[in-house]
Amino acid sequence: MIKSMTGFGRITQNYDEFDISVEIKAVNSKYFDINFRLPKSVSSLEITLRQPLQELLIRGKIDVRIDITLHTITKIPTLNKELIAEYNRIFQEIADIAQIEHKPKLDHFLRMPEVLDYTADTSIDDILIQKTTQCVLECAKQLNIMREQEGSALDTDIRNRLNTLNNNVDVIDNAKQDIFNIWKDKFIKKMEEIGVSSKYEERIIQEASIMGEKADISEEITRLKSHIEQFNSIIDHEYPVGKKLDFLSQEIHRELNTIASKSSMQEIISTVIESKAELDRIREQIQNII
Repeated sequence: MIKSMTGFGRITQNYDEFDISVEIKAVNSKYFDINFRLPKSVSSLEITLRQPLQELLIRGKIDVRIDITLHTITKIPTLNKELIAEYNRIFQEIADIAQIEHKPKLDHFLRMPEVLDYTADTSIDDILIQKTTQCVLECAKQLNIMREQEGSALDTDIRNRLNTLNNNVDVIDNAKQDIFNIWKDKFIKKMEEIGVSSKYEERIIQEASIMGEKADISEEITRLKSHIEQFNSIIDHEYPVGKKLDFLSQEIHRELNTIASKSSMQEIISTVIESKAELDRIREQIQNII
C-alpha cells in the first residue's frame, strides 16, 4: 500500500467553555520528526500525543499547531486583605512623618504588588485535555486521508513505470540471444581483414563462445525480473513500503549497470539507458512515500 508522506489536516471544534483549532501538516523526511506549537493550557500533550501520532503517521516531518480560545475565567482574583491593611498603615505612617493629610485612593492600593491574589480554576482542565486529544487524533486521520489520495496517484505512476521497465527487460532478454552470432561475425570479419583462412572456423566459434559467455547477462535479467515482481508484491501487501522500495530500486539500478557494462549491443545499451531513466523517475516518487 502506498501513502504519500505529504499531507495537511485541519479541524475546529466549538464547546461552551472553549474552542479548539488544530492544524497538522506533513512533508518528506527520512524519519519521524514532530514539532508542536501549543498553548500552555495543554502543554502536557506534547509528551502524551507523540507516540499515538507516530503510530498513525509513521514517517515524515510533522508540524502540529493547536490554538485554544477559552470562554471562561481561568484565574479567579481575591483580595489580600491583610496586605491591604498593612499598606494602609504604611501610608498613614508616611503621612504622619510628612505631616500631610492621609487620603489614600483606590488606584494607590491597586498599584501595590500582590494586593490581588489569583487562584487557578482547574475545573475544565481534564475535559480540555480530553477534547484537545480527540481533535488532534481526528485531524491526523484527515491528514492520512489526503496522504492516501496522493498515494493512489503515486501508485498508478509507479506501476506504469514498472510495467515499462518490465517490458524493457523482455527486450533485453530477447536481444541477448544474438550475442554469440555477433561475436562470431566480428571474429570472421577481423580474420578476413587480416587475410586469415576461414578454415579456422572452429577456433572462431570457440573464441565467440568465450566472449559470449563473458557477455552473458542471463543472471542479471533473472534478478531484474525477480526485483520487479517483488516490487509489485510489496506495494500490494505491505505498509509502510518506502524504505524497502528504495532499497529494491538501488538493486535494480545495480543490475542495469552490470548489463550495460557487459554488453556492446546498441539495442541493449539504448534499452538500459531508457530503463534507467524510468527507474530514476520511480526513485524520485519513492522519496515521497511512507
